[in-house]
Amino acid sequence: MRIISKHIEAPGQNELLQDISSLSDLIFLDIETTGLSSEHCSVYLIGCIYYQPDGWNLIQWMDTTGAEEKEVLSSFLLFASGYKLMIHYNGDRFDLPFLRKRFEAHSLEDITSQMRSLDLYKTILPCKRLLGLADYRQQTMEALLGTGRTEEESGGDLVKVYRKFLADPDPALLQKLTGHNEADVTGLLLLLPLLVYRDLEDPRFRVRRVQANYYSDHEGVRREEIFVFFKLQRPLPAPVYASCDQCFVKIEGDSGTLKIPLFTEEMKYFYANYKDYYYLPSEDMAVHKYLAAYVEKDRRVPAKPQTCYTKKAGSFLPQWDLFRTPFFKRSYEDKELFFEFTDECKKDRDFLSDYASYVFTHIKNGH
Repeated sequence: MRIISKHIEAPGQNELLQDISSLSDLIFLDIETTGLSSEHCSVYLIGCIYYQPDGWNLIQWMDTTGAEEKEVLSSFLLFASGYKLMIHYNGDRFDLPFLRKRFEAHSLEDITSQMRSLDLYKTILPCKRLLGLADYRQQTMEALLGTGRTEEESGGDLVKVYRKFLADPDPALLQKLTGHNEADVTGLLLLLPLLVYRDLEDPRFRVRRVQANYYSDHEGVRREEIFVFFKLQRPLPAPVYASCDQCFVKIEGDSGTLKIPLFTEEMKYFYANYKDYYYLPSEDMAVHKYLAAYVEKDRRVPAKPQTCYTKKAGSFLPQWDLFRTPFFKRSYEDKELFFEFTDECKKDRDFLSDYASYVFTHIKNGH
């Protein structure tokens, strides 16, 4: 087995970890394996980054003969026993289950199950629709953040390199293997800004202003919309652009803009207890039975769910559940819901912030 240990120069991301753990209690982890099956394949390289008073340091354990996996795993466990948190990328799905299967295969006590786990992939997972990337591999995220990494080979590509190394222990092959793992585990430090995207999981926007806009669509029909300009508590490391149901969001740095359609028209409010109402065809509205008693019988009919409504002209904003009541619809069968955008709403900064967060969450989730 070969152990490599050295100091590394890393950018100052320590402040992003302050609310998570003491720096001395955490390690960054990445492993290299001979395949995807933890039943039939082995771990040939483990890399960790840890913090010391002199800064960040790298340690790697490598099986240089193809028969030293147990030694590699044992040395890693001894080292990891002094830490409380492991940070990784997609490790909850691959690295940690793979390690634990190999611990079991060698009858080693798994102390990692007692440690906390922070998966940076899961941090970005709720924001996939906002980022709209082709994939969410670690190197893709590093490219998004502009870390400067240019390596194109994956861990899978290096399995062949490792086999060549076992047949001919060329130092150049060793450097290629350890260098890739070093880039992966060092990249975890560079991906720490992804933690900022957790601010978008339950957003609390500070609305700065709201602006109405009028335009003509491709058919020449006049349309209305509102722009909601808001601020985040801290800037995002990379911008997001997304849309859903005619609503659009753009966030660059700590400044965001929502574009939301506004509908100025006549809509209907449907009463739930339609059996207590009569429908007046000439007025095209429903009235309660105690009022309908004063209306001639030939001018009224028992209301149905589809005719038990009153109409309201005004400006309306979309909603996708009961964000605000009363809610309005264009017809009984219509699935789209709206609420009236009153002058009071326009002046209520708390309401506007809540609605901006509500619309953003709808866009983020895509439904």
